[in-house]
Formats: sequence, structure tokens, C-alpha cells
Amino acid sequence: MDSRNVLNCASFVAFVFLGFLAHVREARELVSNGCDSPLYPKMTVYIKHSMGQGVMVDVHCKSKDNDLGNHRLADGRWYRFSFRPNAWFTTLFWCDVSWNGRRQVFNAYGGKGSYWNCVSLGCDCPWKLTPDGPCFFDRKTQKCDICQGWR
Repeated sequence: MDSRNVLNCASFVAFVFLGFLAHVREARELVSNGCDSPLYPKMTVYIKHSMGQGVMVDVHCKSKDNDLGNHRLADGRWYRFSFRPNAWFTTLFWCDVSWNGRRQVFNAYGGKGSYWNCVSLGCDCPWKLTPDGPCFFDRKTQKCDICQGWR
């Protein structure tokens, strides 16, 4: 084997080793953030009813493979569910929300963006339902104020 091949082989081994170290560091961060597993973390979606007193809200969340059923919430109450997203970052949970004869849908979890947002919060995905739309928790402001309008 000539010296150029040895150098290419050593460079490749170093590249693979550095990638492995980065993965180990990321895995440690996941566990230290409160995620239960660095390779296959369990996510928990929290949905809080903040539509106002006297308003009952029905929340019905689903994925392609799971129908979590209907849950009736009074003001200030929470509904939560947990799951393990797939390795391809294609897991999607959407929720139908009904109140006062109105029905709207939002994505409670979907894709790589949701994965990293929830991992940064210890694998928690907190939402607050408001009359203007669902709002996700913002680490900077420490409030659920990243809002999307109802569709």
C-alpha cells in the first residue's frame, strides 16, 4: 500500500471517529436534558386548554398508525400523550380541536423541526390552545408564545 492510500485510509478513519464522538456528545445532551434514551427518545406532547372559562374543548389526536381518541378538557386542564418518533423524522401527530361548534386542526408534532424543538425541552412538546390558535413553548421567553393561527 503506498503512502497516499494509507493517508486516505487514516483520514477516513479519523472522519468516522469524529462523527462517532459527535453522536456520543449529542446522546449525552439528550439524556441530560431529560430525554429517556439517546437513540430512541420518548416524546411527550402536552396540550393545555386556554380557550377561556366556560368553554369545553374536545381534542382528538392521531397519527398515521395511532388514533388516541377524543378527550374533553375544561379550561386550564391538560391532555398529554407520549410516543417514540421514527428514525426517519417522519412521525406526525395532528389534533382536531373542537369548541363552541368550531373545529380546527393543528400539527402537534411533525418532522425534524419538532424533534429538535422537543429535545431542547427535555423531550417535552408543550402546547397551549388559545382562541387565536395553538401556541408552542418558547425557551427564550419561558412562555407558550410561538403561535400559529388556526387553519
